[in-house]
Amino acid sequence: METGIDSGADGTVGGSTGEAATDTDTDLWLDRFARLFGFGWLAERVPGDLPPSYLYAVVTIVLSNALTISYNLLNGVPLIYRENPYFALQPFLLFAAVYGARSLHREYDTVMTEMAVEARADDPELLLDPVPTWLPWALFAVGAPLQLGRAVLDMGAFGVTDMIANFVLFPFVFLPIVVQFFTVYVSIEFLAPWRLARSTVGIHFLDPQGVGGLRPLGELIKKAYYYIVVGLVGYALITYAPFVDSTWTVSAAAGVIFTAIWVLTVGTVAFAVFTLHRFMHREKRAEIRRLEARLREYIENPWDVKAYEIPADCREEVEDLRERIDRVNATSEYPATFSIWSQLLLSIALPKALQLLIANA
Repeated sequence: METGIDSGADGTVGGSTGEAATDTDTDLWLDRFARLFGFGWLAERVPGDLPPSYLYAVVTIVLSNALTISYNLLNGVPLIYRENPYFALQPFLLFAAVYGARSLHREYDTVMTEMAVEARADDPELLLDPVPTWLPWALFAVGAPLQLGRAVLDMGAFGVTDMIANFVLFPFVFLPIVVQFFTVYVSIEFLAPWRLARSTVGIHFLDPQGVGGLRPLGELIKKAYYYIVVGLVGYALITYAPFVDSTWTVSAAAGVIFTAIWVLTVGTVAFAVFTLHRFMHREKRAEIRRLEARLREYIENPWDVKAYEIPADCREEVEDLRERIDRVNATSEYPATFSIWSQLLLSIALPKALQLLIANA
């Protein structure tokens, strides 16, 4: 395990090498999924450098909404947007999930570069590419048949637009987008902290910010949860439709579902923070014990504060070791600063506070 205090004296490893970060934008699983429907071919022919996943989301969501609205208007079917205008947020939430997945994936690569994981870890691939390639396919392979099976059971009550939504949109548009965001989110909140704690990367005790070189990861954990906050706020607005004078009703289970999702997502952040805290605490204690063992080698009677003495020819080494111990002691056991924690706590409280407010409005 890398000790951190005896190497990287220039203080660049683990948090201050942003200029070395990669700007590469690698393919997501959703890009590969979109290529199955020809969106890779389309991406090569439209202006700009749009990834297939963006085109897939925009084309399918915009087209499906346009067809649904047109059909309902032509056939005199009431538009749900009139009853609950907040449903207009749904496409934007889906676009945000696609954008968020790509942005977080790109920033995760940047974090791994800033932390010099490839140079410091014995097996860097476990951290550089934490999500198994089979996981998104497995989630899709489970979710799509479940949705289609449910749709078959309920299709007797479906109209034309319901058929399209349940047999096309939900399993082949909404589900892949959710799967993509979920896998990226899990890689940040679960897999990265867990694998980092079991890797040989260690703690960067020379980090000038005093958080062991883990601030980039702490920032990313916070940013990933911000996207969850956006989703929860959108879900609350669509579910409760505040300030809308209509016949819109809210089921009794809506509050339970919202609270369950909120608690689960808060749990993901708590897992990430707790895992990194235990890792930093363990590494800090181990480094202090190592330095203290070396310090005792230069001191006569090291266990007796009244009788200990430092030989004249060892005072320089002792002073150096004491400075190292002070530096290690000054390192936080949490991967972020106070401002980051304040922002994170506020974002955790916001969705639930908003839900309680509009549910009782």
